[in-house]
Order: sequence, then C-alpha cells, then structure tokens
Amino acid sequence: MEIPLLKLLAGALGFGGCLLTYLASSRQRLLGKPLEQKSAWGLFTGMQLLACALLANIYPPVSAVLLVLTLVILSWIALVLASAHLARRPILVGSLGLLLTSLVMVTG
Repeated sequence: MEIPLLKLLAGALGFGGCLLTYLASSRQRLLGKPLEQKSAWGLFTGMQLLACALLANIYPPVSAVLLVLTLVILSWIALVLASAHLARRPILVGSLGLLLTSLVMVTG
C-alpha cells in the first residue's frame, strides 16, 4: 500500500476513535444522548492500536506511538472546539475532523 494512503487511513482511525470517546461523554453536544462508555473506549483502544500498527510500517515504532498520541490530543481539542460552535451537527463535525486529520497526516 502506498505511504500517503496508510497515513490517511491511520489518521481516520485515530480521529474516529476520538470521536467515539467524545460521543460517549455525558457533556457531549452532538447527539441527544451519549453512547455506551465501555464499548466506545474499547473501540477507541482498538482503533488507536491499529493506527499505531499502520504507522509502524512507515516510521519507527516509538515515533508511530508519539504520532498517534499527538493526533489524539489534536483530535480531542478540535472536537471540543468544533462541537461548541456546531452543536447537534455530528456529520459536519466528523467531516471537519477527518479533513483536519487528513491535512495533518499528509502534510506532516
């Protein structure tokens, strides 16, 4: 698989996991009621591990883990800021987040 495609897939997995954990929070503003916490955090863990595994094919393993950790921090901050302004619009927030992580992963 090509390197930019692996980066995009890892970024999408990273953001998707962060979005699930945000939607499981009792303070989220995108859905009427939050998702179940255990399943959201389990999926988050699996998606982040898969993103690390994909990035470990490109970068050294420690760098891949640090990149995923940075991506998680960026995603959670972006989700909180975006959902404050775009309440009740989960598709728009998710699309903007995927666009942001795609730009970060492709441009470096």
